[in-house]
Amino acid sequence: MLAASQLSAAPGSSDLPLLLTGTLQSADRQSIVAPMTDNWRVQVQWLQSESEPVTTGDLIAVFDAGNTQAQIEQLKSSLINHEERLNQLKSQHTQSVMEAEYELNRRQLLLEKAGIDASVPKTNLSLYDYEQYQLEQKRARTEASKAAEQLAVARITAGAALSKQQLQISQTQAELADAENLLSRMSVYATQDGSISYGNHPWHGTKIYAGVTAQPGWLIAEVNRKDNLFIEAWVHETDLPRLQQAQALQARFDIAPDQPFAISLTELAQQGEKRQRWGNALYYKASFSASSLPAANPMLGMGMLIEVAQ
Repeated sequence: MLAASQLSAAPGSSDLPLLLTGTLQSADRQSIVAPMTDNWRVQVQWLQSESEPVTTGDLIAVFDAGNTQAQIEQLKSSLINHEERLNQLKSQHTQSVMEAEYELNRRQLLLEKAGIDASVPKTNLSLYDYEQYQLEQKRARTEASKAAEQLAVARITAGAALSKQQLQISQTQAELADAENLLSRMSVYATQDGSISYGNHPWHGTKIYAGVTAQPGWLIAEVNRKDNLFIEAWVHETDLPRLQQAQALQARFDIAPDQPFAISLTELAQQGEKRQRWGNALYYKASFSASSLPAANPMLGMGMLIEVAQ
């Protein structure tokens, strides 16, 4: 198809109409875009045929999810291992804390016994026995203090180990959720009834097809409704004034050039864009509407010629 405005009248012949090329489009469309992955490219494994009608809920595109599926299986296995390790740590540190608590209780009982012995008046004991009891009380107090410290360390160690393992589980769960979310985007379902049309390769201009390797963000296909139609054209920057000052607009389908019909300009982009392979000039997107179309069952993407009369 010729670029819009390439058919415009020659300079100096303003009495001739400005000619634009346009296509029939739908305002209600679902865009199928190559999803973001952990790779810079993704393969289109399958696309619904353009000849088949699409209904809401139909599977319309599948992207390669081989690496993602393998990653999900690995993360699920890792999550099971992390949870088993958490249970092991709970049992291990519970046992350690219980042993430390038992040792503290034992040392406190020994300290209590040593205190009773040390409280016997000196006059009732020999000097050796009295000093021995005092020494044993000091030793029991030291051992009880050490046992209390060991219990505190055991509890802190247990809390730190369990928290660290729980963080590992949370991190794996988050990674698994991200991978499953990515996998869900690898299969695209229709959100409306309509027909599917394939996008164009941004480098080669050819139609996208099943099996092609795309980059994230590429437009792979669109699902378009067959109502709420409009005509889309791209206008060369030098032809904008003529379109804005148009007295009459009409269009003809390429398949029915003898059946012109009136159209109206409904929207004109405020910002121009450079179109690949169309040169360095800016082109502005224009939208037109028609009260009726001569074609009984118009197909989206049908080309037409637009005449802008002054």
